[in-house]
Amino acid sequence: MASTTFTVLTPALTGTTITAKTDVGSSETITIDPSTAQGSLDFASLHIRCANTNSTEGITLSIADGDQYISGTIGNASISVATETTIIIGGQGFDGSRFLNSSGTVIITVTGTGPCSFEAYQTPRAEE
Repeated sequence: MASTTFTVLTPALTGTTITAKTDVGSSETITIDPSTAQGSLDFASLHIRCANTNSTEGITLSIADGDQYISGTIGNASISVATETTIIIGGQGFDGSRFLNSSGTVIITVTGTGPCSFEAYQTPRAEE
């Protein structure tokens, strides 16, 4: 099983190029890591983009439940991505406490033949 780790980008308000992890294979594990500047993932502004470019088969994403959830284990989240479809996971409704690992990462396993691509980014927040 292949494994890839990449760092979340926080694009500037003027925009920046986001490099995608492409051609993810079946049963590959994607680990989303905060950048050094961020220090930790901000689930309120974290967005994970997955594009399935396969024209004949969908894929399934399994987001691992974290080891930090204080209400007990609910289990992994399973998300189906249809053929030639792009989805965004995240935003205000993304339950960070459920998926955050003690290492400060989110782990997603891809099942299916791909190819698909991933991008992860945090939207900029105004200083309070």
